[in-house]
Amino acid sequence: MPSFPGRKRAGRPKGEIVIIIALIFLSLFVFFLRSRNLDRLSLWMDEGFYVLAAQQILVHGYPLYPSGHVLFKGILYSYLLGLIGWLFGPSAVALRLVSVVASVLVLPLFYLLAKKIVSPGLAFLGVLLVAFSSWETEYSRTAIYFSLLQLCYLACLYLFHLCYLEEKKKYLIPMTIIFLLAPHVHQLAMGTLFSFVALFFLSGVRRFFRREVLLPLVVISASYLLIQIHELFFWKVGYVFEKQPQGLKEGLSYFFQGFTLGYFQEILRSFPRMGWVVYAGLFLYFGQRLYRRLAETQEKLYLDRWFFLNVNFFLPLVFFGFFRTHLQPRYLFQLHPLLILLFLVAVKEVSRIGIDLLLQPFFKGNKPFIFRPILTTGLLLILIISLSDQVSYKTTQRIVNRDYKERISTDVITRSGRTEHYDYRGVGLYVRNYLEPGDVVIAMHMVFQYIYGGQVDYWLWTGGPGTWDAWEKTAAGWRDVYVGAAWLNSLSALKEVISRREQHRVWLVTSPSIYRRDHISQEVADFILSQKEHLLFRGRDEMSEVYLWPKEGEEVSGGQPVWEAEWLPAAWGEVRFDPSASRGSYLRWSAPKAAQGKKDRSWKNPVLPGNYRLELRLRTVASQVPGRDGQLEITLRTKKTRLVLFSRVIKASELQPEGRWVIKSSEVIVPPAEEFWLSVSFRGKETIDWDYLDLRPLKDIQNQ
Repeated sequence: MPSFPGRKRAGRPKGEIVIIIALIFLSLFVFFLRSRNLDRLSLWMDEGFYVLAAQQILVHGYPLYPSGHVLFKGILYSYLLGLIGWLFGPSAVALRLVSVVASVLVLPLFYLLAKKIVSPGLAFLGVLLVAFSSWETEYSRTAIYFSLLQLCYLACLYLFHLCYLEEKKKYLIPMTIIFLLAPHVHQLAMGTLFSFVALFFLSGVRRFFRREVLLPLVVISASYLLIQIHELFFWKVGYVFEKQPQGLKEGLSYFFQGFTLGYFQEILRSFPRMGWVVYAGLFLYFGQRLYRRLAETQEKLYLDRWFFLNVNFFLPLVFFGFFRTHLQPRYLFQLHPLLILLFLVAVKEVSRIGIDLLLQPFFKGNKPFIFRPILTTGLLLILIISLSDQVSYKTTQRIVNRDYKERISTDVITRSGRTEHYDYRGVGLYVRNYLEPGDVVIAMHMVFQYIYGGQVDYWLWTGGPGTWDAWEKTAAGWRDVYVGAAWLNSLSALKEVISRREQHRVWLVTSPSIYRRDHISQEVADFILSQKEHLLFRGRDEMSEVYLWPKEGEEVSGGQPVWEAEWLPAAWGEVRFDPSASRGSYLRWSAPKAAQGKKDRSWKNPVLPGNYRLELRLRTVASQVPGRDGQLEITLRTKKTRLVLFSRVIKASELQPEGRWVIKSSEVIVPPAEEFWLSVSFRGKETIDWDYLDLRPLKDIQNQ
């Protein structure tokens, strides 16, 4: 068994103390950076599955979905979210903070592992790469298992290193416990089992087969096997893309069909420079191993640790090649710290070898060159700066301040085509606010509608096998496996539900799936988009919408202005609901919720050229405080020529203090233009509510 005792010293060197202090301040800075604006954007992606599980834990004590299925996958993570929801309320901020905290804890843990193989200074540089990585920032702000899985993964490797590679037996029990618990955050944590493979090659057969190694290995392996058996034979909810395997033979055939290098390619797609450096580093390792053996030098400790990292990085990629999954970069997130550490080791070796080769003709023999360390460090820094991928403070700032309609890099967060954030919250809360007993709710994304809206009776989905096959046949007919809503998979089925509404209202909540033919068929999309007279609300993604078919004999309430303020495609102000507002909702501007600086949003031209009266419906509900008057500035101009059509500053003092709606109007001339720029800014302390912006032709007004 290899033994790697650390140096015995009275205390830490002053340089390392400085690094530790810097690490503490860096961790605090990253925490505050990543926790900003956590409530700006709606829950999305797989957040819905775990947030729904957490909500159900608070009701039932375990993650029992409304459909009757139990979310077993990531059950430990679901319980952690449930605990946070119980302590602080199940808000998006509280639940996403779990990932923020986990991602910050990764920083000191990465440093502890990194300095086992590289110097403390280089280990801290690696921490900086992790801290300002776009990957880390993206995943740290979601209520999904990613960051906690990465923390557990690193903890497994670090404790394994302490327990076996350094032979500190006091870490045996903590190591075994974290190995057993980690797959219940997510089963990808089973990849840590490859640590035992590395240990086998490092220690040899005789020293590997002993009690303190075999007993934890058997217990951990048995636990992992039971998890897989449970998933194969008892778990239903997770199989939503293709038919669930029946039996062991079919299950093995399902998961292991051939081999692909897809995940090696995924590394290069997301990290084109660092990936090649790490791949080249593997060959550099074997070259170094051969060279050290021939030269009979004492570098085994360093090379063994390098081998340990290589095994734990490359073998999971090989295993993924056999394991049948949808290729997604997110499945590699737990390996990201190892990628960075192997990158550091590779560039360190390249720098050392490169400088040695450069100086060899000038300094023969054993005579040291005083500037060699300086040159090596300089080259090392140049390589790190020039070859690092997806590391930028500016990029992390953009992620933290992201708004609706801003593009998302699919090489970072997902490979499923979500190039912008979706607003499930707005449409769901609108329905929840106006839902009446007996109403029927149809939704394209039943999970988020259930979370935000509280009710889903029908799930509208016409996608075929392999899209999102979240349906099952029950005694009550075909229903989805999450909330148990009846499945509508055709236009005729949708029209039938609407036509038989009689004395109850029918709500239809769409999602961006309406623009994807593999999700919603063209005929269903065309029918829905043609029902503009039933449109009541649009989310800030400009894609999710709410339609209402009233009871027979009733009509949809609310006017039809050109533009509802709450439909602005940006997280400005705060959407509020009030029956007195147009279509039942409006946008509230108040410090600190409102945008303080002027921002522009593209607005497609809804009107023909001509003379119009531009109307703004506004109100203020706060008492007037001298010197603290709120003011809302609105500017409308053409996008190409930047011709200003309208610009006005509205102060709260100009509006009715008792909270009555007031219409501010101006005459404008609209030239031929495909798009406008709508600029809005708010300052001050007083509240201003903005209902809508309307453009009414002057000729129609004069004829009245």
